[in-house]
Amino acid sequence: KYFYLALNYSIRHKMKQLFCVFLILIVLCQLVSSQKYDILILNGNIFDGSGQKSFKADIGIIGEKITFIGDAKNMKAGRVINADGMAVSPGFIDLHAHLEPILQTPDAESHVRQGVTLALGGPDGGSLWPFGKTLKKIAKMPLGMNVAYLAGHNTIRTNVMKLDNREPNAAELSKMKNQVAQAMKEGAFGLSTGLKYLPGTFSKVDEVIELSKVAASYGGFYTSHLREEGLGLIEAVKEAILIGKEANIPVVLTHHKAIGKPSWGKSSETLKMVDAANVSRLDVQIDQYPYTASYTSLSVLIPSWALEGGLEDFRVRIKTPSLRDSIKQGIIFNILNDRGSGELKRIQFGKVDWYKALEGKTLEDWCQEKKLAPTPEN
Repeated sequence: KYFYLALNYSIRHKMKQLFCVFLILIVLCQLVSSQKYDILILNGNIFDGSGQKSFKADIGIIGEKITFIGDAKNMKAGRVINADGMAVSPGFIDLHAHLEPILQTPDAESHVRQGVTLALGGPDGGSLWPFGKTLKKIAKMPLGMNVAYLAGHNTIRTNVMKLDNREPNAAELSKMKNQVAQAMKEGAFGLSTGLKYLPGTFSKVDEVIELSKVAASYGGFYTSHLREEGLGLIEAVKEAILIGKEANIPVVLTHHKAIGKPSWGKSSETLKMVDAANVSRLDVQIDQYPYTASYTSLSVLIPSWALEGGLEDFRVRIKTPSLRDSIKQGIIFNILNDRGSGELKRIQFGKVDWYKALEGKTLEDWCQEKKLAPTPEN
């Protein structure tokens, strides 16, 4: 008898609980169905960034937050977007962007139309300066996307040493470290280098390690346009990994590639090096662009030693017959082994302020225009 009463009470108690839950669910459903969203995105294939397969669902947005994911067919919104047959995902992050035009085109339409909502500027060793002051100026613009910046090694080295081809003395290294620290305090996310470009090409690895340690102390990371991407590629990747190890800083190999025919295929070796570094608990990543070309200054074909001090010094050197001959041989070597791989039709002009007719044409076209055989020598 007592067992039956206890059981009966237990069932009634459970039924009450279930009924309360049922009522709460009804109320919640009514609240959700009557919820007014600012934006509803319906019927989209959602890629949530986790790496899992996409799934079909609707998204409800209030203000700047996603507040609902599920079936929103009966919900109301100020704006409804039908994304049937389209992909819906978090905004893309562009981790290598030359954002110099941001003050002229703050809407960043070319990025936004591709789904980019955050771009990282200051790559390849070139960055804002003065850092904080310029960042505040950018922050006042009507930006179409979020932007972040790295501190640039080339910019900072030029501030302290101009285009001198030598190692810094103790005082100069201290100034550079202070400028890295200043940039990090003012909002930089890390340090970038362009060791193929001036004046980064004049630096030794110890200098870069010391500056990277400063960035690491503020939680920053290190990105590097490697010292070499052609014949010296393997050694350049080793250098980047060494910097990561010695400075205890995450490393990104910037638009990693194997330039020049003699180096084609070496990425299989560099990828193994990166994997091995990560197995040893270093943090080494790679970014890469999805096309078989590079875009840079034509001066990359000129031996870096010839550009020490800037263009005026370069003009003096090419008027000196012995130096001019050495510079020419260096350019020929680079055309054969680096950009172009010996084929002048592979080297195309992008922007040519001093001769607009060359834009879109190649070195081969230029030779033909000058009535010269299209050879690296010419």
